[in-house]
Amino acid sequence: MTTPTTSAPAAALLTVWREIRLSWLFIRVDRWTTIFPGTCFVAAAAVHARLSPREAAVTVALGAVYFWLFIYEHTLANQLVGVEEDRHNKPFRPLVTGESTIRGARLRLVAVRIAFPVYGYCLGVLKWALMWQILSLLQHEYGWGRHWVGRNLYAGIGVIAQLAAAWEIVTVLTPDAWRWIWTLTITVTFLMSVQDLRDMHGDRVVRRSTMPLVFGELPTRGFLCAGFAVGPVFIHSFLMAPAGAHWWLVASDVLLCGLSLVLAARVWLLRGPEHDQRSYRLVEQWYTFALAASIYTLR
Repeated sequence: MTTPTTSAPAAALLTVWREIRLSWLFIRVDRWTTIFPGTCFVAAAAVHARLSPREAAVTVALGAVYFWLFIYEHTLANQLVGVEEDRHNKPFRPLVTGESTIRGARLRLVAVRIAFPVYGYCLGVLKWALMWQILSLLQHEYGWGRHWVGRNLYAGIGVIAQLAAAWEIVTVLTPDAWRWIWTLTITVTFLMSVQDLRDMHGDRVVRRSTMPLVFGELPTRGFLCAGFAVGPVFIHSFLMAPAGAHWWLVASDVLLCGLSLVLAARVWLLRGPEHDQRSYRLVEQWYTFALAASIYTLR
């Protein structure tokens, strides 16, 4: 008696599903800083360009795939060079749990580094895709990720590569779009060290130079607290006020400013890996909420 075999199409679909699932395991922690906000800015550009509902839906879906590849390249490269650190800081990651082998991750990284710029070319944003790849190489292959200045620049300049691509997937960049991009770039560059508060133990083990380890935990918390405290001034002045005084804009302004003040209090008063992890997650959600607001602010 012969054992039934899986048909070729079914086997191919199963392989594709497994790859999608594995890619999700690599990127799921970073979805709030890449896929969600990037896709929101695509939607904002679609609304600004007055696309039809069907055109907008297709464009947003294409943008979501772009940002899936965008973050997949980062996480593969980042996790390949950080396996030992992840054993201390993030033991749930695929290379630590055994969901993926080192060799498998390297092969996937090669494939994504080819597929991502090709897909970017098809969407008309090749220069931004290449910019992101150069940043990724600097971060993971040439030492940027080992110093706090490089880490913050990587995150900040990455905002430009992300949001400029998101807008240009739909239409040409406008002064208003650039105002949002530069405001968020500066914000992220100065305040991204909040992510390093939660990882101090692992960073110390691998001798990574982060802001809390270079300047001390308390001075870093003081700097970040001050940054989040003055954040509402910039949020209001550069993101919300130029769009007018409609009630939904005022509500968004209050929400984003309130979150910023909550973060100012959290980074100073609530300490320890668990609290710092929650604070960083709140920063990610603030970033996504801000870009969700751009959908009706940049009309």
